[in-house]
Amino acid sequence: MRIAAGVLLIIAAVFNLFASLGYLGGGAATAGLSGLSETSIESSMLEDGSMTAEEMAAAEEFSSNMKGAGGILLAMGVFLLVSVGILIAGAVFLFQAKKAKFAMGAGVMALLAEVFGILITSFGIMNAVGLVAGVLTIIAANSYSNKVAER
Repeated sequence: MRIAAGVLLIIAAVFNLFASLGYLGGGAATAGLSGLSETSIESSMLEDGSMTAEEMAAAEEFSSNMKGAGGILLAMGVFLLVSVGILIAGAVFLFQAKKAKFAMGAGVMALLAEVFGILITSFGIMNAVGLVAGVLTIIAANSYSNKVAER
């Protein structure tokens, strides 16, 4: 079971790598567009002063929300990028039946990455692979951890 968990963990790491690139790109684009909208609001106010105070407040709130969403996407991208290395290291430790606590931590990180991804976007088949990999990793690491403790 630990071999299957390790293979699934590596597959989840590859999925997380590509997802992190998407989150980083989406976050950078969202944050960049919020800055662009702030600039366009200021220039339209300077040109003709046609925006009312309510329109100005709504535009600033929208820009602020976009900047916050961009920050969340960037943070998720960095988290997934870090998780790639940890998941691969956890898979290696599963293959070797060593460092069970680290492997369990990698399983927990796989579960967290999938749960955060589901909360930000939606549930998909790629999330199922990561969830199964996380659960199997925790079970497999716990099983060989107990066998070492019995010896």
